[in-house]
Parts: sequence; structure tokens; C-alpha cells
Amino acid sequence: MAFLLDDILMLPLKGPIAGFRWVMNTIQKMADEELMNDQPWKERLIELQMQLELGELTEEEYTREEAIVFQALRDIRARREAITRQYAAERDEDEGGIGIYTGYGDR
Repeated sequence: MAFLLDDILMLPLKGPIAGFRWVMNTIQKMADEELMNDQPWKERLIELQMQLELGELTEEEYTREEAIVFQALRDIRARREAITRQYAAERDEDEGGIGIYTGYGDR
């Protein structure tokens, strides 16, 4: 009973804090998902290839844009690997497990 009374009395203070924390966690989750999404970059690469074939891009422009796309894909891969390592470290797992090769960048 005492805990219920404490919760009711503290609601005006705890409510806004909990709501703010939820909003910030939601924003962080959305930002992380956006940073990890490689699909737009893959679509951009296909678009560049089509533009090159149609003559809308020169070979130099294509090479320059392709380098940007591949760098973005490598960055996404590095973020994914860092999160996996962090998750494994939090769970006290060694890094000698199974790796996933995505095909982007250097190993």
C-alpha cells in the first residue's frame, strides 16, 4: 500500500520524466534504424548504373558517385559490426563467434 501511495504522490514528478525518456529512446531507435539502413544506398547504386547505361552520366561522374555509395555502405557495415561487438561485450561473449560477410569493403 505504501508503494502505491508513493507512486501516486510522485506521479507529477515521475510522469514527465518517464515520458521524456520514452520520447528520447524512440528518437534514438529511429536514428539508429536510419543509420543502419543500406537499402537506399543499394537503390542509388542501381540508379547510377542505369544512368550510366542511358548516357545520363559520364564514366567519371559514375566513378565519383559510386565511390560515395560504397563508402556509405562500408560505414553502415562498420556501425553494424561495432554494435555487434558492443552487444557481445555486454553479454561477456568472446568475438570468436560466427562472422557475417556482407560483401562491402575490405575485410
